[in-house]
Amino acid sequence: MPKKILPFGRPKIHFPRDEGAHPGFFTEWWYGHFSLTDPGGRVYGATVAYFNFGLKILAISDIEAECLHHAVSGSALHHAEGFFELRWGGRDHWFRTDPDSFSYRLESYGPEIGFNLALVSEKPPLLGCGNGLIRWTGGRSYYYSLTRLRAKGQIELSGSMIDVEGIGMMDHQWMSYLGKGGWDWFCVQLENETEIIFWNIVNLDESVESRDLTIMFPDNSVHHTQDFVLERMDSWLSPESGREYGILWRVRDEAHDLDLEIRARYAQQELRMFEELSGPTFPFWEGSTIVSGRLGGEAVFGIGYTELVRPPLIEL
Repeated sequence: MPKKILPFGRPKIHFPRDEGAHPGFFTEWWYGHFSLTDPGGRVYGATVAYFNFGLKILAISDIEAECLHHAVSGSALHHAEGFFELRWGGRDHWFRTDPDSFSYRLESYGPEIGFNLALVSEKPPLLGCGNGLIRWTGGRSYYYSLTRLRAKGQIELSGSMIDVEGIGMMDHQWMSYLGKGGWDWFCVQLENETEIIFWNIVNLDESVESRDLTIMFPDNSVHHTQDFVLERMDSWLSPESGREYGILWRVRDEAHDLDLEIRARYAQQELRMFEELSGPTFPFWEGSTIVSGRLGGEAVFGIGYTELVRPPLIEL
């Protein structure tokens, strides 16, 4: 019997083992992004990120009000090895609920914001660069995503508990080294059940160090390339930090007739960390987007999530 040809080489990530922590690596994070709707049709964005060095970012965005609520906190992250379970403080708990499926419970809370969601992945994990080993900002880096998570539960906003349901995605990455530059990262979830993850790694002089784009089609087949074009079409200047962020982007990949416009749902989705401290501040853009364009000769629409990161600001 002929051997099965693996187009990206053998997987470098294995489940459920690699859902857990990797203590031998310098940096590791688990991210969740969600687009949620209440019974009245109001849309919210929700984000949580846990870092192995003791940092948590929590944000809820009221899209209609164009208002972003966020909290940044530091504490010990308790994580398991060999399986997925994270604990933070006395309330936060993110864990796999079924050993035979990618199903989870996520409970995360901060001052006057939080959420409690049941999550079920409708697709298998998408391995970065096809096999999970990626070129990031230096050293070894491993990365996978759950690109289509059905979410249902509640969010807490300004003392009110709101029933919600929607769609989200999860990122998990661990690396041996984090470089000095930054990145422009995008996830797209199209209505036709195609997901696209792509990024530029950017040097300090804004030149592109590396780039990557991966598509997961409705049948779970995968296309991976570094031969694509990502353009910033419009920008917003933050009055708080003075940083300029792209709020309208265009991505093109000729191989699959991909031509998408990624537009911020609203501009003011900047998160600012460490402002209360005397050291460098760390503003970055983390928010929800809407997507439209063409894929494979057909018109497509969807939603997305974008993260735009540059090094911390140092005041002289």
